[in-house]
Amino acid sequence: MHRNRFSAVSRSIAIVIATAVASSVTGQAALAQDTSAAPVEEIVITTARQREEALQDVPATITALTSSTLEAASVERAGDIVRLTPGVSLVQSAEVADSQVNIRGINGARDAENSFALIIDGILLTNPAAFNREYADLKQVEIVKGPQGAIYGRNAAAGAIIVTTTTPGPDFGGDVRVSYGEDATYTGQFVLGGPMTNRSGWKVTGDYRSTDGFYGNDFLGAKNVDDFEGWNVNGRVIFEVGDAGKLDIKAHYGKVDAASISFNANFLVPGLVFSGLPNAELFDEDVNNHNFDFANNIDPFNKQESADLSVKWDQDLSFGKLTAWALYSDIQNALGSDGTSASYGFFNNDAFCQASAANLFNSGYALPAPQILFFGAEITHVIARRRSKHIEPAENAELAHQKD
Repeated sequence: MHRNRFSAVSRSIAIVIATAVASSVTGQAALAQDTSAAPVEEIVITTARQREEALQDVPATITALTSSTLEAASVERAGDIVRLTPGVSLVQSAEVADSQVNIRGINGARDAENSFALIIDGILLTNPAAFNREYADLKQVEIVKGPQGAIYGRNAAAGAIIVTTTTPGPDFGGDVRVSYGEDATYTGQFVLGGPMTNRSGWKVTGDYRSTDGFYGNDFLGAKNVDDFEGWNVNGRVIFEVGDAGKLDIKAHYGKVDAASISFNANFLVPGLVFSGLPNAELFDEDVNNHNFDFANNIDPFNKQESADLSVKWDQDLSFGKLTAWALYSDIQNALGSDGTSASYGFFNNDAFCQASAANLFNSGYALPAPQILFFGAEITHVIARRRSKHIEPAENAELAHQKD
């Protein structure tokens, strides 16, 4: 048993000036065979070529989720977006900040920048934690599959995810949504905005989500395996400047207080069945039939605090459009977790782990099979007997079970 502690601080400042892009005119597609057929909805998107054009005119593999699709599917967070996209998956292995998006088999690395370009309202965000958030005001999401480095630079080998949120409208208004589910799951979102003048507008959004989680901890008698509580507040103001200029300022602040990874990988590891350890053969288990019993003796935690500020300038020119933006992003993440899927004595000499294992061993607590607790030299003794081929029946049949 061991205790992992990890903390990370990510700060980034980015300034980008995009060169002018020539305008293009997209023709309307005609129905060649049946003029009486209902017109096909044309989805206008902003993608790798950084200009508005119809989806069918873009030479790339793109999944576009329009506002109607997002609303019908009740999309609120990153996992919802991924579930609607073929060939894309989201891996959340340890913490809220360690979300890895897999596009066509290209996955990111833990505690590293994305393998895809994440663009939110024209701003490129490179921290993986920026994607794994709640979204209260989605307008459209586009997932571009395939390398996009020519446009978005490094870390776009897998593709790009382009998120567009709603802009302030000409009238004052808002929207509030709340929900309740099993396991004490509560969610709430609000959107509020309107005009400041006839050439400027504002918008404020917020969200809150909490849940006790699905799994429970048998040892501590608490539901602390996948519990979660988090909230975000976002502000946005847009000014029209001159005849063809627009200034877009956005700010974000959010916090997360949740559980971190809880190991429960009691499956076959090469050599374990032949180690001579009691119940070793029981680890040869079908993952689809595994009973996920958790018995960590330390309450895991995952705390995150994030703050972003971005400024974007758009200027329409006679021959194209000029865009410049700057971003400041500060995401601090810390986690503490208990256990590992296969420590095998790596942490046996750690004083904290020895004291923790001793308390668990002496308590007589029995873990769900096939987990077994060996304390101190006893595990070494069993392995040594196996190696010397003098295996005797385990004289300590009453050994207390141990967690990983």
